[in-house]
Amino acid sequence: MSSVGKAVERPVVYLSVDVEGDCPPYLQTWRGLDEGLPRLLALFAEEHVPATFFTTGEAAQRFPSRIAAVVEAGHELGSHGLTHRNFRDMTADEADYEIASSAALLRSFGNVTSFRAPYLSFPEAFVPLLSKAGLTVDASRSAYKRQEAPYQGPDSPARLTTSVTSSVLRLPRAIRNPWFAMLTSPVSLFVHPWEFVDLRASKLRLDCRFRTGDAALNALRSTIRWFAANGAVFRHVRDHASQA
Repeated sequence: MSSVGKAVERPVVYLSVDVEGDCPPYLQTWRGLDEGLPRLLALFAEEHVPATFFTTGEAAQRFPSRIAAVVEAGHELGSHGLTHRNFRDMTADEADYEIASSAALLRSFGNVTSFRAPYLSFPEAFVPLLSKAGLTVDASRSAYKRQEAPYQGPDSPARLTTSVTSSVLRLPRAIRNPWFAMLTSPVSLFVHPWEFVDLRASKLRLDCRFRTGDAALNALRSTIRWFAANGAVFRHVRDHASQA
C-alpha cells in the first residue's frame, strides 16, 4: 500500500458488507443471509476486526435474528436502502422514502449513521436527503466508476470512496496483493454474504460466481492479514465522519 512507507500515521481500512439478496438482480434467493453471513461473523471474530454491515430494510425484515447478531457482535449497522432498487430509477420523493424508511427500520436494531446506495449508484442531487435522515457518512462513491462531481453543500455528510469492487478480494493473492499495495489510505473494501456461498456451478455471470464459497472466505482472511501486516488500522465506516 503506497501510503505505508510514506506516512507516519497507520493507514486506515474500512471493511464493509453489503447485506442483500443473492447477487441482485440475477437471483431471488437469500442463501447469503442464511449461510454466508454467519461465516463472515465468525471470520471477523477470529481476526478481531470491526466491520460495517450495509443492510437493506428487506434483509432486516426477512432475517431479523441475523441482523441482531451483527449488532451483538459489536459491528456497525448501516443503511443499504429499503429494497435494493437503484436510486437512479427513483424520483426525489421515492428516494426520500427509501432512505428514511430504511433508516427507521434498521434503527430498531441499533444506531445507524452510515449509508451506501445499492450498486454504488447514487445521484448527487439526493445527497442532502441523507443528512435529513440523520446519516453522517455516505459510502456510495467508488474509485472505479464514472462519477458526477460531488455535492458540496453544507448539508453534505462525509463521503467515503470505495477503493475496489468486491470481486477483487476473491482474486488469487499474486494479483490481489500488488493491487492492494497501490491503494492509498483510507482504503474502503466491501463484500457480500452471498460470495461466501459456493455459486461456482450456477449460470451467473463470471464475477458473481468465480472463487465463491470457501475460496472467498480464505481470500478475505488473507486480505485482512495482509493489511494488518502492513500496519493498517481497521475502523467502522461511521468513524470516517470525524476523519473527513
